[in-house]
Amino acid sequence: MKLKIPPALQVAIFAILMWVIKKLTVITHFEFEQQRTISWIIFVIGILIGIIAIYAFRKARTTADPLHPAKASKLVIVSIYKISRNPMYLGMFFILLAFAVRLGSFFTFPILILYVWYITTFQIKPEEKVLTKLFEEDYSIYCKKVRRWI
Repeated sequence: MKLKIPPALQVAIFAILMWVIKKLTVITHFEFEQQRTISWIIFVIGILIGIIAIYAFRKARTTADPLHPAKASKLVIVSIYKISRNPMYLGMFFILLAFAVRLGSFFTFPILILYVWYITTFQIKPEEKVLTKLFEEDYSIYCKKVRRWI
């Protein structure tokens, strides 16, 4: 794979971008009574999705290393992987969504779309090519049954 930036670091970069945008845009902020609580709930959902996804990889005794998908020894299609082919990235999306809600700036939400495009283009699609080579028809069948995100 060409990408050498760990996805967790990518999320941090997008979060920093969101924070900078919030600081640069003064009049587009919003606040509501349960904003902090809702952002925490979304954050916890993101963390739980990630934990469940990693646990499924650990239970299958295969690598969860996003920079080296060729090291995968098994195709994980159980648990949360029945709902999403990329729950770890979905969990990261929820973490960024929680941050956007917490920041309270309308201009941070387009960054979520940029994140989905970026991670799909530069992380997920290259991973899919590797997994197609590794698991051939089994992976193709899985892709037909389960959506990339949700």
